[in-house]
Amino acid sequence: MNTQEKCLDAQQLISEFLASEHGAQAVQALGAQGVSETDAQQLLSHSTEAAYAHVEEQHAGLMGEHAGKSFFSAFAAGLVHGDGFFKSLVDGGEGVISGRVAESLAARAGLDPSTASTVAAAATPYVVAFLKQKLG
Repeated sequence: MNTQEKCLDAQQLISEFLASEHGAQAVQALGAQGVSETDAQQLLSHSTEAAYAHVEEQHAGLMGEHAGKSFFSAFAAGLVHGDGFFKSLVDGGEGVISGRVAESLAARAGLDPSTASTVAAAATPYVVAFLKQKLG
């Protein structure tokens, strides 16, 4: 698949996400943090694109700075909360995607790292649930 086809696939996926129940819930979650609907949709577009890119890459060494830290933070938090090893691994994987989304939001939307992490934390569960349903 060439770059143009991947771009079209990503754009279609973003449109489907924003039109889905998961997308509506993500917009509400960001709205609860004071983000306007228009800004939420733009941030969710970046978030979905980053999550999709991560799923497409799936190569060792591409976790990124925030993503690697996010995996271990989420994994350790799951263990501390008694979620068990396998549930903690799932949480760690979602932490990786959240870290990638935060990096993308900081780079593409010009958000400071703290705000990008907050937005990513709110949006990622919805994006991941949508991608699992769509691609899984």
